[in-house]
Amino acid sequence: MERIRHAILAGLIALALSYSTVLSPLDQVTWVAQSRVSAFEASGEIVYVGSSSDLTDPSFPERRQELARALDSLREAGAKRAYVDMTFNRSVDPGTDKALNAALRAFDGNAYLVRNLATDLNGELDLSQSVGSVSAGVPVVGSMRWKNYIGYTWNMPASVVYRDEQMPSLAASIADVPVLAGEYPINYGFERSTIPSHRFLDLLPSPDSPGALEELSKDIAGKVVVIGNLNRADTNAPNIPGHIDVPATMVDIYAAETLKAGYTRIVDEWLVILSILCALVLASIAGNRWLRNSVVALCLMTLLACVYITATLGIIMSAAGGLTMLGTYSLLRARANWKKNYRLVDADTGLPTFAALEADQDTAETVPAIIVAKIHRFEEVRRTLPSELHAEYLLRIVGRLKAAKKDASIYVGPGHLIAWTFPEKEPALIRDHLEGLRALFASPLLVGENQVDVGITFGVDLTASPNVTRRLAAAVDAAERTNETYEPIAIAEVASDEDLIWNISLQARIDAALSNGEIYLVFQPKVLIETGEMVGVEALVRWRDPVKGLIPPDHFIRQCENAGRMTQLTRHVLTEGCKAGIALAARGLNIPVAVNISATLVHERDILKMVREVLEETGFDPEKLTLEITETYRISNFDRANEILSDLRALGPKISMDDFGVGAASLEALQCLPFDELKIDRTFTSGIKDNPKAEAIVRNILQLGKDLRIIVVAEGIEDAATLTKLRDSGGTIAQGFGISRPIPLQEIMQFQSFKHEERLRDIV
Repeated sequence: MERIRHAILAGLIALALSYSTVLSPLDQVTWVAQSRVSAFEASGEIVYVGSSSDLTDPSFPERRQELARALDSLREAGAKRAYVDMTFNRSVDPGTDKALNAALRAFDGNAYLVRNLATDLNGELDLSQSVGSVSAGVPVVGSMRWKNYIGYTWNMPASVVYRDEQMPSLAASIADVPVLAGEYPINYGFERSTIPSHRFLDLLPSPDSPGALEELSKDIAGKVVVIGNLNRADTNAPNIPGHIDVPATMVDIYAAETLKAGYTRIVDEWLVILSILCALVLASIAGNRWLRNSVVALCLMTLLACVYITATLGIIMSAAGGLTMLGTYSLLRARANWKKNYRLVDADTGLPTFAALEADQDTAETVPAIIVAKIHRFEEVRRTLPSELHAEYLLRIVGRLKAAKKDASIYVGPGHLIAWTFPEKEPALIRDHLEGLRALFASPLLVGENQVDVGITFGVDLTASPNVTRRLAAAVDAAERTNETYEPIAIAEVASDEDLIWNISLQARIDAALSNGEIYLVFQPKVLIETGEMVGVEALVRWRDPVKGLIPPDHFIRQCENAGRMTQLTRHVLTEGCKAGIALAARGLNIPVAVNISATLVHERDILKMVREVLEETGFDPEKLTLEITETYRISNFDRANEILSDLRALGPKISMDDFGVGAASLEALQCLPFDELKIDRTFTSGIKDNPKAEAIVRNILQLGKDLRIIVVAEGIEDAATLTKLRDSGGTIAQGFGISRPIPLQEIMQFQSFKHEERLRDIV
């Protein structure tokens, strides 16, 4: 289904964008929003002390002395641990560095120097380190703060690894909780005001405020103190949600608070995308469009609600992938619906299209008939009329169609096709309705200032099926088979799904049938009426499929023509017919064999090459071969056909006109083309015993043959009375079920040995 494909495609696009970090800005917006929503209280066990001056500057050794005194004050105040987030990379006088080192070591291993891992000017990783005079005997921890392009650090490592050296991270050491290897997310949902913070100067005794240090001691006792720099120019200050240019140390404190609170869980994008995908796939199965749209809206609201709920639970959620998936899916569906709606209305006329008819559920459930009108010479008229009149031309036709049924919905199709539905299923009533419509088009249309004649024919589908697309296609197929003169109204044949599937694969099956012997020949005798002597046979092709049984010749021969396989089939029949003639001659039956040749093949000289090659390959006597030209109405160029048939005749075979008297197997074709024989169509011979007109036509055709000195064969002899009437009318050669049905070659060899009375015994 298209909706399922769109859901999967949207999911794949969202995943690809997520893993390519393209959606990172949207995720960060979500995380910032979550941080502002949360408003957690910090543990209060981590105290930040910030110095506005650079305590590491060797130009001011007194600042290191102040730091030493401050550390002593923290120890005396009962601080649990102390961290100095500064790097003393240059020495000052030995006494000062020694005093600072002593103050650090006085914490008995609970005072730490922080080493920062960062990228240097050459793009290489560099781990800062304090000089030995300060750091000797002092434990160290690491800090690695990767800021993104908008100044946020969203992840913190559990430990810092540089080359072969590994040390615990500052945040993990501060939190003093077990943490797995790798990285964990930082939750910035803690209120900044709940993290105790003091100025560095507050740690130093001051005569101006003798009680300040004592008050500070109460806030520090039993807590972890982190001393950092407030000078943003020196610290390349990051951002945290709600605050910009904060001290870098504050990022580690937030990471430590995250660990202490256990807020390290994160809902990954793949989980969000997979959940939405499942919801969309399930919704796609629903037939109700309102329900499907409701599910999409519900997914969006649920996603936003989950962002809020997870924020209150301390869970970080990556929602960008889910939002992108919903947006992509909505765009894909909107585009599909736009295309669908665009297809539902014809841009030129504003009328509904065939696509609208296919989508009409009422038609599928209630309408018994679909009618398709074929407008003849449609493109010729459009080519002649100015372009601004094209829509008017079509609307004039539709207006005349609506004159018979004003409330009908008319649908325009590709080019020359128009469709509508009809509330009757009785073929006679439908034909009367359509004949009335044809009468309406007897007078020309006025398009602009031009009078335009309109030729119109109709195809009808009466199938009791809810599949409107298939029914419309059947009506279109029937309309395409119509013509203004012979069959202006055609009703589509009813076929099962199995038959339809078998038919559309018929072309491929023909090749296999030719190679494995499923397509074979039977032979029908031609006899002298007076004696019953067999004077020739007609080779007729048959196909017996292992599954479908006997396939009607007209059906698969037409398929061969459509598939461009008529040459292969004709060569097969011609070859087998010549071989049969040789076999008959070997049994003493030296009689002509007639093979049908489609009129579609007499426009190209390839037929000459084929006949010549088959005669050479088989060694059959060309003078014993008759080529019966079928469907001469399909010959479009008599001059070209005359040239090719004359060349065929020069090879030795006789040329016969099949089905004379009907269609375009007419006097014109007889006059223009070099026929040696003509076969009277069964339409006339079957009626000579009861219909005086048929008898007169047959008599005149027989006389015509005598005058032209060509052979006349009467087809369709069904009974003895017809055979007698034909003999009395002057007929000499007959063929039909009344003499013999088409039979295998072996039975043909036995046919000649029967007495005349025995041959007539099998008359049907």
